[in-house]
Amino acid sequence: MRTVAWSVAVFAVVLGGCDRGTGGDGAAVAAAAAGDGATVVLVGYHSVSGRTKRLSLEVVEGAREVEGVRAVRKRIAEITVDDLARADGLVLGGPTHYANVPGEMMTVLSDWVWKRGVNLQDKVGGAFATGGHLTGGKEHVVVSLLLYMLNNRMIVVGPIVKEGDGGYGELGATAATSGDDAEWTEEELAGARRLGARVASVARRARR
Repeated sequence: MRTVAWSVAVFAVVLGGCDRGTGGDGAAVAAAAAGDGATVVLVGYHSVSGRTKRLSLEVVEGAREVEGVRAVRKRIAEITVDDLARADGLVLGGPTHYANVPGEMMTVLSDWVWKRGVNLQDKVGGAFATGGHLTGGKEHVVVSLLLYMLNNRMIVVGPIVKEGDGGYGELGATAATSGDDAEWTEEELAGARRLGARVASVARRARR
């Protein structure tokens, strides 16, 4: 892959739960976004039990597989208008509450546009969700988040499973959260990594 003169900064953003890991503060976000021509991707999630946070780490890992990517985490409650303005990509994820996006999360997303006047047009977007057992509404959460993005004039992408002729992709990434996190399948984790890599690479190419 040709080396590029700029880098991709990937922000994993936390709504709820505790995220004290490296890069979880505004200073780290500012540092990651600094630099001429940097491409910024915000990966935002709402987490109650901490399991959605766990899946978001896989999204970040996937983004880091793209050359020039730097991954940073930040709580969604701490996101500023400037953070959103400088973002070229936006990945959103949350748990499944009664087969839907959590109300608290949707309130924040709505406030971005209606109260804070954020313009999301032409940002590259992707989505992921967690939820108990094999069904329960996880895919509906992913689709709802993608519809939010489309309604706000974003460009949405999903992870690619197979490239080339006969290839196919997915709507987003999901993982069942019943039982221990260690019981998550490698395919669930790989799906989150594919999502991160896809959003990061498309956001990067969009800046060329």
